[in-house]
Amino acid sequence: MASQLPQMPAGAKPALQDYIVRSELGGHSPQGSGHTLLSLVHISDAHVMDSASPARCEWVELRGQEPLWPPLLHMHRPYEALTHFALAAHIDRLGANPLAPASGRPYDLALFTGDNIDNAQANELQVFIALVRGGQASLSAYGGVHDVAGAQDWLATQPDGLWPYWCPQSEVPCAGKALGLPVIEDFLARASAVISSRGLGFAWTSVAGNHDVLRQGTALSNAALETIATGALKTLAQPADFAPADPLHAFLDQPEAFSQTAAGPGTRAITPDAGRRIISAQEFVDGHALAGAQGYAQLAPGQRDTYIDTEHVRIILLDTNHPLGDYQGSVGKQQLAWLDDCLHEVGRTPGRMAMLASHHGCALLVNRRGHDPERAHAQALTDVLHRHACVLAWLVGHRHIHRIDAHPPRTQARAGGGRGFWEIATASLIDWPSQARAIELVRHNDGSLELICTPLDHRSPAGTLAALHHALALRLAGAQAQVMQGRAQDGRVRLVFPI
Repeated sequence: MASQLPQMPAGAKPALQDYIVRSELGGHSPQGSGHTLLSLVHISDAHVMDSASPARCEWVELRGQEPLWPPLLHMHRPYEALTHFALAAHIDRLGANPLAPASGRPYDLALFTGDNIDNAQANELQVFIALVRGGQASLSAYGGVHDVAGAQDWLATQPDGLWPYWCPQSEVPCAGKALGLPVIEDFLARASAVISSRGLGFAWTSVAGNHDVLRQGTALSNAALETIATGALKTLAQPADFAPADPLHAFLDQPEAFSQTAAGPGTRAITPDAGRRIISAQEFVDGHALAGAQGYAQLAPGQRDTYIDTEHVRIILLDTNHPLGDYQGSVGKQQLAWLDDCLHEVGRTPGRMAMLASHHGCALLVNRRGHDPERAHAQALTDVLHRHACVLAWLVGHRHIHRIDAHPPRTQARAGGGRGFWEIATASLIDWPSQARAIELVRHNDGSLELICTPLDHRSPAGTLAALHHALALRLAGAQAQVMQGRAQDGRVRLVFPI
């Protein structure tokens, strides 16, 4: 049912006075009362991470200032062992107060736009689902780069005497503390502790991102890499005599070469874990179906695109991962035909609307690896969306920034084409500002529509690991923090449409 927006007494400040009204698609500033037709919370790029996994290559980050290596970043963050605490904090806040901020309407849906996990591992997916549904979960930080135990011999070889990562123990000189990162003596124990999650308590769903199905969000796996991932040796330093001319393509073609396979300087022994195996795209779908994610129960084997019908809106989930790997996305021509059919079906019911959700947005649908003529890119996808007047918004993640862009109707659109739509990118949970976004669809009495967008913080108390994650994320963002936070017009906004 639609919910009534709160009405303010005459002369009182409107509840939405601090929101910027954006009218690039036409329309006018909303006036008078309205009814909320849909409320959802958009969450992206949580990157729940097994930070001790041997399949991760943190040493790549140590080369990040050199010209060839940035395309592989980031493979390490100082707060990487805390990502599931940030997600749990958001889940706890939403579960305790599942009401959209502008209308007070209970959330109809939590929509995750991918990179829920970091390294496509089965144990990461289990933790993500446990936190979202409710239950207990943990990921051990022991054996990761925060833990020097078992690697003291390598520390002794460092030219400057510093552990090249952040070690929270006071007795270990490290690059992190040299940059001002804190001493937390019990960090490993706290980061490895079990989290008890209340769960969202309302409907949720997700679309796959590149990190959900690819190693480090980039490479297809192989037998050699799976042996490393589930094995007992973790690489902490660049393998000897390994100097790729093109690091990105080397990782795409032979990711196992980034890890050492024999004990020696720059390695450490860890406890092997079969849960570190990679999941397939089908396992992502099956895991979501078993966990009750909306839209997945009805899928046939091999099908990854789906939709959810609410009372007024169809929400379409499109998998934009490229079949040959790499972090950038693409879309199949058969997917576009399916999307077109879905939107035609919506358009046959007067007043019914649609939103699209995918991991990659317009700027990153550019993957041409393999030169497959059946793969299409941003222009082809937006062409489909522009043909349908029912399309209101395209919700995306991947870029780890807040960004809202208008896609006005194209002058060459055929008769009956779309009115234009809003592309809404919500920032990541892993990086600054670690925010989700509430999105409320409102129809006003004059027939006009608007989307009310509100960034959401988890507001965890000082001293918690979620608060520590937030502070460290800001520190790492540095001069890029404002870019990641977005412009004023990318935050608390009201996106209006012409009547």
